Amino acid sequence: MPHVYRCRQCRAASPPATRRAAEAYRQEHRDIEHGGLIPAGEDIVRVPGSTPDPDSRHVSTSAVLGGLALLALASAIARALGR
Repeated sequence: MPHVYRCRQCRAASPPATRRAAEAYRQEHRDIEHGGLIPAGEDIVRVPGSTPDPDSRHVSTSAVLGGLALLALASAIARALGR
């Protein structure tokens, strides 16, 4: 799940990366730009729109495909009973 480090004081942001990488960007930014101090308003946030679990995308796709298969089966049964 990608995270971004943001420093509101500098209006700077790291590229999307893992949480651990975002924490490394945060420490590097603190050391270089703020002399090791913690700037007010900094934050590490999850990238909007990203899934908490990367595999959850596949679960939802499987559910949609399963639903379509059930609809196809129901349509076939309705046609068979209607004739």
